[in-house]
Order: sequence, then structure tokens, then C-alpha cells
Amino acid sequence: MGADQPPHPPPPTIRKVRFHAAGVDVGAEEHWFCVDPSLTDQPIRRFGGFTEDLITAVAWCQQLGVTSVAMEATGIYWRELFSRLDEAGIAVMLVDPRRTRNPRGRKTDMQDCRWIWELHAHGLLDGAYVPPPEVQELRTYLRFRKTRIERASIALKEVQRALSMMNLKLQHVIADIGGATGQAIITAILNGERDPRVLARLRNYRCTASEETLVKSLTGTWRAEHRFLLAQAHADYLQQLQAIAACDRELDRLIAKLPQRSQDDGSDLPPNRPTGKHDFGFDAQQASYRLTGVDLASIDGIGPNTALSFLGEVGFDLSAWPTAKAFCAWLGLCPNPKRSGGTNHGNLPTTANRAAQMLKDAAMGLRGKKENPLAKYYAKIAVRRGSAQALKAIAHKLARIIYALFKNRTAYDRTKLEPPASERRIARMLGRLANEAGKLGYTLQKTVVQPGESQVTMSC
Repeated sequence: MGADQPPHPPPPTIRKVRFHAAGVDVGAEEHWFCVDPSLTDQPIRRFGGFTEDLITAVAWCQQLGVTSVAMEATGIYWRELFSRLDEAGIAVMLVDPRRTRNPRGRKTDMQDCRWIWELHAHGLLDGAYVPPPEVQELRTYLRFRKTRIERASIALKEVQRALSMMNLKLQHVIADIGGATGQAIITAILNGERDPRVLARLRNYRCTASEETLVKSLTGTWRAEHRFLLAQAHADYLQQLQAIAACDRELDRLIAKLPQRSQDDGSDLPPNRPTGKHDFGFDAQQASYRLTGVDLASIDGIGPNTALSFLGEVGFDLSAWPTAKAFCAWLGLCPNPKRSGGTNHGNLPTTANRAAQMLKDAAMGLRGKKENPLAKYYAKIAVRRGSAQALKAIAHKLARIIYALFKNRTAYDRTKLEPPASERRIARMLGRLANEAGKLGYTLQKTVVQPGESQVTMSC
């Protein structure tokens, strides 16, 4: 290499790859658009947030020949504009706002939309996953339902608080005041009944608490302000239950009209687990199977409710992710190391992901289960890395299992998760057994039973 030549070739110049692109800074009341200056004399325009303003903005993009638009995922304000641009045949890229941060000193809506356009035109942005409209509709109902369940739980805690203020210990003697016994007694109290013995006779036959115990727990004070708090909290709880039931009816209607990806209706699927308190008002296991052709509820830790909720986040197929690695990376279940100067400075924080949290919750339910390969793997990782990393590792395994089921269209087989019995593993196991036997005064002897098989016996 000559002295006048650089030791390395210069880096390639960043070139513009999209000449008919636009960048949008989305807001609650107005949207700022920026297009290539070669397309118009006024490349930056402001549009209002009303429907007619969105129609005008889409028409302006079509008039200029815009083929691709990048916008920030700002709250919920991007949804209507995204839908209208998509319906107009314009490719829309939804971008994480953290990927479009402007340099310091340039924080205005006008500068933001121009910066988004610059990044998008030069191919420096990656789009977020936006499911098709039918999945978005399902997701809306499922997220609303989850919110109502959380609010029902809060209302039930307020009911417990009101009972405690009256020195009624009902929540301490029955398993759930939201059950048959608890609701019957609370309704009677709100209807004016004060006699503990009359209230105790309302116990359900499945209630484990005796009638005498209930009488003691229902003896207290009946101040007017506390009864008012109880009535308001109980009414709020019933309202949330009504909203959940109405949401279940809408979900059942929606799922019935969605395209079925399985010829089998799933009626012969084995039940995954007993029914729970907030289960869907329809068979969620059959519904998820008909939508995907895969029985996700058969996977360890994933019940029918989790299976259907998971589909509301990722869709009915995983074609948006070309590989299992890409799917796990999108879920945020892969290592994200921060390396500088050849040193690992920890992991960069990942974006919160609802689907990943569902898998972590499923992994948490597997802890302590005997003879389960995923539970054994959790125990193995938890000893070395801690519980949080072990839960993430199990969630990663569940994600890969789900991807494999979708790709191969096969049923879940737990036996494939068992590690092969290698010679090294068997030697370690025998070593531990010999050590424990030696502590008890025994020795291990290997006895050949049949060709290819062996039996280990102990003797003093």
C-alpha cells in the first residue's frame, strides 16, 4: 500500500433511498408533514386533527406522489391518520419516538417532522409491528377486558376496606368475597339485613367456613358512612363485571366472523385446566385453535385465557418475523448488551412488551412444578443468575416453542424439552449419588442386567 493511500477505504456516504417519502410529527390537535423539497415549494405543512383535515392531508400526499410515510407512535393520536394513509395505498411506517430524537436545540414540531423525513428518506428508521385491522379490533376488546378486570379487583379491595371499617371479618374467613357466599351476604347487608345469624345462613354449600365462624365474622358496627362506602364500592364492582360480560359477547361475535385457519372446530381438544374466576364467556381454547390451527393452550404454563390474549398482541400467524430469533428479539427476550471499548457495561433497557409480559407470567406459574422440564430449567438458571433472569430465560423458551408450533404446524410435545442423557451428565449424577451414599455408609455397585442395560445397587 502506498504512502499516499489511506490505510482503510473511506466509509460510504449516506445516500437518500426514498425520494417520495414524508415525515409526520403527530399531535393531539395538529399534525406536521414534511416531504422532499423537490416535490413542492412548500415542503412543510401543518394540518389539524379533525377528520376533514386528515382527508386533506392524505389528498395532499397523493397529489405529490408520496409513497411512504414515517410517523411517531404518539399516544393514540396516530391511529386514525395511520388507517387513512394505509387505506389510500401509502406505505406507513410507525416509529418508536426514541428512534427519532432530534439533536439538542432543535425541538419544535416543524423541526421534528423535518428530522423524521430526513431519517426516513435515508433509510435510517425501522418500523414497528402494526397488526392487520381484524387483529387490532380483537386487541382493543382484549385490552379493554383486561383493564376492567383490574378495575374490578380494585373495587373489590374497596369493598374489603369498607367491611374492615365496620369490623366485619368476612374477607378473613372465606376465600373470596367475590364468590357466591360473599356476594350473597354483601347484597343482603346492602338490602338492610343486620342479623349475623341470618346473614350466615346465606353461605354456599361449598364454603369451607362454618356457620358459627361466619356469625362471629359478621358481628360489627353499622355506621351510615361505612355502609355508603360499601354500597358504592360494590356497585362499582358489579359494573365492571357487567362490562366484562358485555366485552365477552362482543369477542364471541367477532371471533365467529373471523376467518378460520383450521378445518377442525377444536371440540375434541383436551381441557388445559379448570375454569377460573374471570374466564371468557366462551371456550377460549377452541377459539384460539380455530383462529390459528395451533393449540397454544396445550403449552405448559399457557392457559386458554393467555393463549387468546397473546394472539391479540402478535396476530394469528407469525409471518411478520422471519425467524424465531427475530420474534424473540421483538419480544425483548434476547440479550441487549451495551459494549464499549471491548467491555460489557451491562444491558440496554428494552421496550415494554405486553406479549413478553404474558410469557413471563406464564413462566412464573411454572415455578416449583415437579417433573416439568421447563421448571427444572428455571431452577437451574435461578441458582446461577437469579429469579428474574430465569423467568426471562423460560419466557424465551416459550416464545421459541410458540414460533415452532406456528411454523411446523405441529402439536406441543413436552418430551422434546427433556435434555438428552449424555455420558457426562450421567457421570455427574452417579458421582452425586456415590457421595450421598458414602455419607450414609453405603457404596454403589454397577450390575449388568441385560446387554445394553445396567442397574446400580447399594451395599454396606
